[in-house]
Amino acid sequence: MPEDSYRAVTRRAWWQETSALVTFAVIAGVGLLLASVARRTTQAFDEDLRALLDGVPHTVIEIALLSLQTAFLVGLVATPVALLVLRRPGLVVRGAVAAVVANAAFLGVSRLDFEHADGSSLAPVATVSHVPSSLLIASVAALTATLRPVARGAWQRILWSALVALALLRTLSAPDAPLDVVLAIGVGGLVGTLVLLAMGRSVRELTPSGLAAALAAVDLPVTDVEPLGHDDEWGVPVRSARTGHGILVRVVDDRAWRTDTLDRAFRRIRLRDTGDETAHASPSRAVSAEAMVAMLAADRGVHVPAVLAVATAPLGEAILAVERLDATPLDEVPADALTHDVLASAWHEVRRLHEVRIAHRDLTVRHLVLDGDGQVWITNLTRGEAGVADAPLAGDDAELLASTYALVGAERAVAPALEVLGTDRLVAAVERIVPAALTPRTRAAVKKVPDALAPLVAEAARAAGVEVPTPVAVERFKPRTLVMALALAVAIYVLAPQLANVSTMVSSVQDADWTWIGPLLLASAATYVGAALGLAGGTPGRVPVGEAAAVALAGSFVATFSPPGVSTVALNVRFLQKRGYPTPVAVSASAAKEAAVGIAHIALLVVFAFWAGSTGVLADELDKLPPAHVLILIGVGVLALAGGAFTIPKIRELLRKTVVPAVREAAEAMRPVVSSPAKLAELLGGVVLLPLGYGVALWFALQAFDHSASFVATVLVSLTAGAVANAAPTPGGIGAVEAVLTAALTAIGIPSATAFAAVLLYRLATFWVPILPGFVAFRTLTAKDVL
Repeated sequence: MPEDSYRAVTRRAWWQETSALVTFAVIAGVGLLLASVARRTTQAFDEDLRALLDGVPHTVIEIALLSLQTAFLVGLVATPVALLVLRRPGLVVRGAVAAVVANAAFLGVSRLDFEHADGSSLAPVATVSHVPSSLLIASVAALTATLRPVARGAWQRILWSALVALALLRTLSAPDAPLDVVLAIGVGGLVGTLVLLAMGRSVRELTPSGLAAALAAVDLPVTDVEPLGHDDEWGVPVRSARTGHGILVRVVDDRAWRTDTLDRAFRRIRLRDTGDETAHASPSRAVSAEAMVAMLAADRGVHVPAVLAVATAPLGEAILAVERLDATPLDEVPADALTHDVLASAWHEVRRLHEVRIAHRDLTVRHLVLDGDGQVWITNLTRGEAGVADAPLAGDDAELLASTYALVGAERAVAPALEVLGTDRLVAAVERIVPAALTPRTRAAVKKVPDALAPLVAEAARAAGVEVPTPVAVERFKPRTLVMALALAVAIYVLAPQLANVSTMVSSVQDADWTWIGPLLLASAATYVGAALGLAGGTPGRVPVGEAAAVALAGSFVATFSPPGVSTVALNVRFLQKRGYPTPVAVSASAAKEAAVGIAHIALLVVFAFWAGSTGVLADELDKLPPAHVLILIGVGVLALAGGAFTIPKIRELLRKTVVPAVREAAEAMRPVVSSPAKLAELLGGVVLLPLGYGVALWFALQAFDHSASFVATVLVSLTAGAVANAAPTPGGIGAVEAVLTAALTAIGIPSATAFAAVLLYRLATFWVPILPGFVAFRTLTAKDVL
């Protein structure tokens, strides 16, 4: 291979860093446990280790320790020098940053004031009086983590073995048992991995020269290799040195293979009956399987690019070379050129492919190309598999049907499919037109079509002469369902300990002052008045506050089975549309109200925070916070993570395309309201009453059980913890609100049993009781055509 076969590039390997983050977080957690509550276990292990070495001559141990210390000191100096000689200055910078940040992070964690079961404080850590110190171990762990991308095979084993030996050296050289060795490794590795995420990892990438050398080794000499990364989506364009014809080459490196493996695993877990096979064992296995499928298809008369060679590069990259077609993907063909005959030709190729039981699994119009003779070819068999059952074949038909529908409409997409596939296969395909089972490319294209997939399904059923078929249940779970389950699990975990205080809570309920129920229900009702005033103030013209309040009450019923926030916005927009407002005005008014709610919430939060600070009601709780230097370190760490996040292109794209437009839209929606003082007063009055009503309701609920509860502290809890909990993905924040509010009230000094009982009463008045009148309001407003 030529010397310039590889080049150093910087990448962010999310799949690797995420798994490493989890691993090091677990190690840090175990280390924190050992250093804080398992002191005797650590000391016993240290004593056993020293007893084991008692039979070894002291001189031998000293020579071994000195040798290890010398080796590590030489390694610390030689490593950056070697990296500079190898022209890898980026790794030196990453390693230095990781080592410094790991020192600061470990020093901050080690200063936390933990107590052991016997009441004694956590033994001092991060001392530098002994070599190696725990600070040095944290730095070496961070440096080792940053070197993972370039330390492969034996070198990686050597690095981690050296780190373990360094930890052992720390244990033997310290006069007492060090309680922080595992913690140092976990924190250092965590920091090193975060540095890789923020700054990227330096990896060796195959160059055009290296690609040409690898293909020449399998007797396929090529010229005019395009730079890697500038490709035809599937591969790199090259030219044959013998014939001058075009060749397309796909390079599967470790990163691409692992990404595909994770994608397959997720689909296999989330979707059922789609035939997603087990991931390939290596990049070379993946490429060999693709080549086999392509050759089998070509042998049976399917128009697919001819396979020319399979090769392997020195660092394990697998290479597949196929014929490059002089053809245009169907999604780039002009709409008037996508005739019935062209689409029918595409379906004929798919039928031939399926006759030999080969599933494509990514059969979009991007992977069907049209040549100059009007022949359609199937390309990109990366996910292809032979010998499959009927379900994956029907999935291919569904994918192509939806993909062509997004280009040419329902009638033109269905007609050639019915002509080639027949009624039975068309119906089977329609049954599998489920958004979750379609590829991201097809889902994105279909979203741009009015009414999405409904016209396609209706037209296919009409053409086949059948009733609209029931979609196949391919989803095991929705991502939102998983998030809801996790949120409920966390809530149950937090609330479960409160069940141990049932007897105390029952006693609190028996002694409750039920005269507070009336004010509590009035405070709950005030939130609906606030929502109505906010909507009326944010809408041009006159909006009846009574009807708007009834709409808000109806939203309490709809919120029990809809995503958080969706019911409120949707009902408000529907209500205004029914009153004759154009849709843009209705949406703008609802956005103005939501923006004002956010502003009022922040303003109230600031006011009550200053109020609490001036009265000193939270002084005892503030004293329980970690020392100032630890808070500063945590703040610096959060800022560093935020700064690192801004370096990630996807984060910047999210801010540019989603967050910034949303803020700009909210500001535009507020502009007409600001021009009218009366409307502005009505709007602000309503949106202040909304969050304040919930805070007062929580205080009234507490008063029923504990007259000493602080008003300002309780409202502050509602504005902070309550707002966070309401953002939970469960309908109405069920579980999350109860757990977070109980924990927050307990943190400000309310007994846990009292806090739990008060939160349940609060939720009864503000969430459960309004459901029935909300249902009545919803039915009434719908019958009167108000909604």
